[in-house]
Amino acid sequence: SKGRITAAANGSGGGLASTNFVFNETPSGTINGSNVTFTLANTPTSGKVTIYKNGVLQAPTTDYTISGGTITFVTATNTNPYSDILTANYMK
Repeated sequence: SKGRITAAANGSGGGLASTNFVFNETPSGTINGSNVTFTLANTPTSGKVTIYKNGVLQAPTTDYTISGGTITFVTATNTNPYSDILTANYMK
């Protein structure tokens, strides 16, 4: 109907099914002042990922690159493991 957007999954596990979205995942990796590589639990759909460092949205290619489920930051995180918080939202 007019003004309404409806989405339905086809039952095959693809598309907009809620199981295809990951929110607030903490990527695995060591925050130690030198490590720049972190890993997501799943490989995100290309272009469907947002990465946050301390709540600030990071810009692809400017702040990080991603290949498969591996995130590589341009600059290492802080040396204190409690000082930086990394989170990711993505569609798998």
